[in-house]
Amino acid sequence: MSLKQLALGTLAFAAMNVAFPSCVDAQPAPKLEPDEMFWASKNDPDMNAAMDAARATLPEFLALARAPRRDTRVFAIKVRITDGVHVEYFWLSPFAEQNGLFSGTVDNEPDTVKTVKLGEQITFTHDDIVDWTYVDGRGMRGNYTLCASFKRRPRPEAEALIAKYGMDCKL
Repeated sequence: MSLKQLALGTLAFAAMNVAFPSCVDAQPAPKLEPDEMFWASKNDPDMNAAMDAARATLPEFLALARAPRRDTRVFAIKVRITDGVHVEYFWLSPFAEQNGLFSGTVDNEPDTVKTVKLGEQITFTHDDIVDWTYVDGRGMRGNYTLCASFKRRPRPEAEALIAKYGMDCKL
């Protein structure tokens, strides 16, 4: 099961046709429905705030990914990929860190960027990371961009998904 299902799809920026569609364990992620892509302006304040919050907490996440607790699994990071014209965001799981660089496996199908494909191993830098997530005994942690996308859903639906998956989203 892909992390795309875990994240309800990739988030996407739609401006100028721009899409924003260590030790990690490869246990399957819980399935979330529906599997869909989200689009937002590159100036979307909720999405930009979500990425800023994820980046601010990235050091703690990476420390946990390096030395996971017994109750943690499905560590993944979301990165920005560009192909010169388009930008798209991909979940990578599993991922590893070595000598200041990261590598990981693309865990969702590209929509606009054609320079990567599902299952491909890519290398990237700390600056390319825009979000992170993992699952623990209480539910899904991180995934700030998914939380931001919930603001576009009817509140009862968003609240039900947050409760179902044990997320810490603020609507």
